[in-house]
Amino acid sequence: MTNTGPTCAHDHLVEFYETEDFLVDTVCKFLVPALRDGDAAIIIATATHRNRFERALEDAGIDVRAAVDQGRFVALDARTVLARFMLGDGPDAELFREMIGTVMDGASEHGRQVQAYGEMVALLWDDGDAASAMALEDLWNELSHERDFNLLCAYPLRAFDEEGSAEAFKRICEQHTTVIPSEGYSLLSDTADRTRAIARLQQENSALHTEVVRLRAQQEVLAEMAYVDSLTGLGNRRAFDLHLEREWALTLRDGIDSFLVVADLDRFKRLNDTCGHAAGDQVLMQFASALRVAARSTDIVARIGGDEFGVLLVRCDERAAYSFMARLQDAMAEQRWPQHAAIRVSLGHASLQESTSPAKALHRADVAMYARKRSSYAA
Repeated sequence: MTNTGPTCAHDHLVEFYETEDFLVDTVCKFLVPALRDGDAAIIIATATHRNRFERALEDAGIDVRAAVDQGRFVALDARTVLARFMLGDGPDAELFREMIGTVMDGASEHGRQVQAYGEMVALLWDDGDAASAMALEDLWNELSHERDFNLLCAYPLRAFDEEGSAEAFKRICEQHTTVIPSEGYSLLSDTADRTRAIARLQQENSALHTEVVRLRAQQEVLAEMAYVDSLTGLGNRRAFDLHLEREWALTLRDGIDSFLVVADLDRFKRLNDTCGHAAGDQVLMQFASALRVAARSTDIVARIGGDEFGVLLVRCDERAAYSFMARLQDAMAEQRWPQHAAIRVSLGHASLQESTSPAKALHRADVAMYARKRSSYAA
């Protein structure tokens, strides 16, 4: 057993168990001495556990029926007791004190010492209500300042398998005066075996930490890949749609316009067919570079199709859109394009403020872009 937590007026133990047999054995060892000495025992548990505990007590030589008749043994259903003091936002302190205090008063008559086992906290935890479970642990500790009793709580170790449960596990340990590790450690009687077990657990913890760090880094890379175009390094269509939705909503909220520019490379398919896909990829990367040069640091640039790109010019007027398009032409003129590649681009733009939806803004910019493309082809 490991002593931990703040000094308390009573002994408040917690056990983390892997098997039901270990739980039954611990509860029996906790209650039997008190019942043999004429003191009292309270069990607040599920029906299945109550039956197992009572059989184990009988096997240990305790006359459970006689203890019940003498008021020294009280067995209550955990769910029923919980329902008496649980409100919508957690356990009610006054109802808890009234309910449990009454039971304690009856059991402690004639100066009897009370040993209590409760698994209401474990039920709350299993229900996914960790906050209420920890609040209930605190209420037990507060009750110990008014009444003399010792308490054992228990949680199945699997309840803390989820990533992120470490802080809650630490908090629960701090709420108890004594922590009983699971049987994987507690049943080791030899000191050397316990030392080896600790060393093994430390190694496993270190290895798991390293693996978690690696998986998180991998997850970050995968998350980035989901929103980044692998060829150009610009945002992809998914990222662009999210930004477009957000900027359109901000435009409506703040009354400050933003503009969407769509850029489509002219005769790009012919370039791929005549110069090859490697040359086509090179052109796409160089055009992406030109877009970066022309855009402001606050603008959003993305590849939204094969040879189609989108630019969100954030918080500006139409003159800024024309300025961007002029800068783009200058940036393109600075590029050293693949030999025999005549690179031109058709551009279209639309106001987000004047569009009824993000999709409508994109449609209007597309229409304007294709109109210019047809005009350039006709020329």
